[in-house]
Formats: sequence, structure tokens, C-alpha cells
Amino acid sequence: MQFDSSNLQKAVGQGTIGGVIGKPVTLSFRQCLIALVFACIALLIGYLFGTPQDAVFSACVALVGGYMALNVGANDVANSVGPMVGARALPLGAALLLAAVAETAGALFAGQHVAGRIAYRIVDQDTVQDPVQFVIGMLAALTGAALWINAANILRAPISTTHAIIGGIVGVAVFAIGVDAVVWPEISLITLGWFLSPMASAGAAVLIFAFIRSELLGVQNKVRAARTWIPILIAAMAALFTLFLIAKGLANVWTPTTPVLTTAVLGAFIAALVISGPYIRRSSMGLANRNQTVQALFRVPLIVAGGFLAFSHGANDIANIAGPVTAILHVQQTSDLSLSLDIPIWVFVLGALGLSCGLLFFSSGMVKVVATRITKINPVRAYAIAMATASTVTAASWIGLPVSTTQIAVGAIFGIGIYREFIARRQQVQKVLEEGAEQKKQRMLIRRDDAIRILAVWAITFPAAGLISAALFWIINQFL
Repeated sequence: MQFDSSNLQKAVGQGTIGGVIGKPVTLSFRQCLIALVFACIALLIGYLFGTPQDAVFSACVALVGGYMALNVGANDVANSVGPMVGARALPLGAALLLAAVAETAGALFAGQHVAGRIAYRIVDQDTVQDPVQFVIGMLAALTGAALWINAANILRAPISTTHAIIGGIVGVAVFAIGVDAVVWPEISLITLGWFLSPMASAGAAVLIFAFIRSELLGVQNKVRAARTWIPILIAAMAALFTLFLIAKGLANVWTPTTPVLTTAVLGAFIAALVISGPYIRRSSMGLANRNQTVQALFRVPLIVAGGFLAFSHGANDIANIAGPVTAILHVQQTSDLSLSLDIPIWVFVLGALGLSCGLLFFSSGMVKVVATRITKINPVRAYAIAMATASTVTAASWIGLPVSTTQIAVGAIFGIGIYREFIARRQQVQKVLEEGAEQKKQRMLIRRDDAIRILAVWAITFPAAGLISAALFWIINQFL
């Protein structure tokens, strides 16, 4: 019995949001109603569980945090489920449901539990002296970042939500204190990550895809090659995602020793190899010796990979919401600027609820952009994208380089598209030389206009969020 996602797709309003970058989104009445209901829930959560002495202020901060979470969920979900949907491993509705569950689990069980790390990583703590201005500044930064992510969602442009909140904090710090307040070496490191990580993921995706083309798709007996290599590739994916979860998703709650980490990774590899070998042999019995057979055998691994990516994203990006909200409420109540405090569970619940609601009800257009508007994706290409994304993020986390999962995932998709064009051009030239065929115009396998729009929005995210946040900081101070 196959899962029918048509009713779920109607429930989340799939028909109201398209997938063309730059064309403004038209929200349905159902989506507007959902946003209003979520806003009321966020206000109620903040009022009931926030600071009792400032219940109304807590409710307002919770509303801003919920708004940020809603936008993060609507934008960043494309990282984990876009390739899976593009490869048709799952229908859109089912993929969104899987991602919502995984994102929520990651946010609640593996999210960062200490507030203030984002702010004091990029702003010199010694320069922050006024608690009132800190509260206003963080509130302006959170709101400014959320507004910019909302604008990107309207334009269907996948951006780094982490860079948006960092840009907001830097913009407020420069405007309120001065350029000396910013830890510029850290900003330089973040900027370096913007350039290096997408190129690294593109290269990794090309290498993985080229290997599969050579050893599985380009051989005579494809079924035999699939039975040999796909279990090994699945085991490698399991080992990599185990390392990815520990290094990226679970780093805030568990730091294992090297022997334990090695044992966990090897155990995942062996277990996946033992399980997937018989599964692939059984699934490939009676199948035709063609490329479609190989593509079909990657379907289940892709679904698992999408769940892993969503879990790790929820664990990592919840800090962009929960950290600032907790810091604002804590300083408002105590005037303590050290911020070495645990994030309350209700803030995690608010963030997880916002992520899942944004993902389920407002993200379909962004998923379609990643799935279809950059280059055509099939299961093999999607596997290469998932592996490249996980390996690049894990490597960056290991060396301490701040990166964006969004940019890494989209960079891997760009890499696959560029490689496809290279192969097509080479085959065309070879055909002309060998057969004397007429030279035809090269078919573009990457949508140039959409790629340029994505790169342009990436480039302006940091300054745009900073300018919006600085303007909000000035406006709020004018009314106080």
C-alpha cells in the first residue's frame, strides 16, 4: 500500500506556492489563518511560561522568536528534503512530514543548551555594558534577521539563516557601539566559510557522482555492480551520518572520546553493510539490467539521509532562535550580561513548534526551488548531494570553520549541474569527431537566471540583515 500524500499536500497548501525564484509568493487564506493561530500560540506560551514579572514583554519576545522559527522552517527545510523530492524518493507531502518530525526531534533532544554563544562569538563581551541597550539590540537583531528571511521566503531564495542572525547582531553592534565591538577575525572566518564550503561540497558531489557513473552506471552488468557497491555506499553513508550527528547534531549534549567515536562510526558502517547487503540483493532480483534499476535501489537510502539531515539541522539551528530569546528575557529580568545560562525547555518547544509549522505549511515553494529550479535531480545525484553536504559540514565542524548548511547543500547541487554540462559537452564533441555529426548548440543543464538570483541573495544577506536590524534598533530607541 503506497502512501497517498494528496490530502496532506492540500492541507499544507501546496497549490498556492510555486517554485520560481524571484516571483513573489501568494499565500492562501488557510496559510494566513495558520500564521495567525501560531502567533496567538507563541504569545500564549511566552505569557504563561516567560518571566512572571514581565509577562507581556515575555509574550512579545516569544512572538518575535516564533516568527523567526517559522521563517527558518520555511527556508531551511529545502536543505534536507529538496534533493529527496527532486529525485522522487518521496512525494512532497510525505517528505515534509518526515522532515518536520526529524527537525522537531533534533531541536528538542540535541539542541544547544547554552544561551549567548552566538552573540559573544562575534561581539566583544567587554564592550557590552548597558543591559537595556543589549535587550533592545538583541530584539532588533532577531527581528531584523526574521524580516530578511521572510523576504527571502517571499522571493523563494534559499539563504543561510545563521548568516542572517549574525548579520543582524553585527549591524546592531556597529551602529550602537562601533566597529571595535565586533570580533572581526571571527567575521573573517565566517566569510571564508561562505566561499570555501560551497566549492568544497560541489567538488565532493562531483567526485561521488563520477564514481557512481563509472562503477555502477557505466558497466555492462549493472545489477551485479549494484549488489556489490550500493551496500558499501550505504554503509559509508551510515558511518558518515553517524559522525555528522555526533559532530554537528549531538555536540551540544555529548562529546565522546576518540575510541568511542571510532567504535560508533565503525559500528554504523558494519551494521549498515550487514543489513543493506541482503536488502539490495533481494530488491534487485528480477530487475532489468539498466540504469533505472540502479536509480530505484537508492530510494530508501535517500529517505534515511533526508531524515538525518533534518535532525541535524533542527539540532544546530534551534540555537539561532532559542539563544537570543533566552538572552533577552534573562538580561531583562536580571541585568546579568554574562549569559552563561541554560535555555528553558519552553523556548525549545516554541522553536521546535515554529520550525515544524514553517516547514509543513510554508516551505513547499522553497523545496521546489531546490528540487527542480537549479538542475534536474535523480536518486543517484541526490545521494551524491546528501553525502557531499554531510561530509562538508562534518569536516567544517571538525576544524571549527563556521559554515551554512544551506549554502553547502545548494553548492553540491550546483556542482552536479556543472558536471552534467561538462559530460554533455564532452559527449557532443566526441560525437562530432567520431561520426562527423553537426555541432549543435550546447544545452544548458543549470538554470542560469535562478543560479544568479540565489548567489545575489547570498551576497546581500549579511549586510541586508545588518542594515534592517540597525534601523530597527534606532527606531525602538526613538520611542523609549
